[in-house]
Amino acid sequence: MASESVKVIKVVRSSPAAKAESGAAPLADNITEIREKAREFLLSALQMLAPEAPGIGVDVVIGEKTTQYVVRCPKEAIGRVIGQKGATIMSLRQVVGAIMGAAGARAVIEIPYYPADK
Repeated sequence: MASESVKVIKVVRSSPAAKAESGAAPLADNITEIREKAREFLLSALQMLAPEAPGIGVDVVIGEKTTQYVVRCPKEAIGRVIGQKGATIMSLRQVVGAIMGAAGARAVIEIPYYPADK
């Protein structure tokens, strides 16, 4: 029987000072402006995807380092927003995430849930 080695990893919560020393990206000075530009980008992309759908909008919920973009979308346009196998919304999440990541923050895009009619 071969002996197996086990590596033990200790998880420690780091303090804000330790995060700064470790190279974690600090929030940009103009984070409010960047959040708004990301919201405007997301809104314009959604309006191009479903121009005939009234009421498409984006609400913003701001956390300490995470910005949550909540999409308001009518039920008729949800398929265009999500895309085939979720490709469209995943692409939008990736682009908005990159914009916010460059500013040292996270971005989450939420879309509405419509239960299936029976």
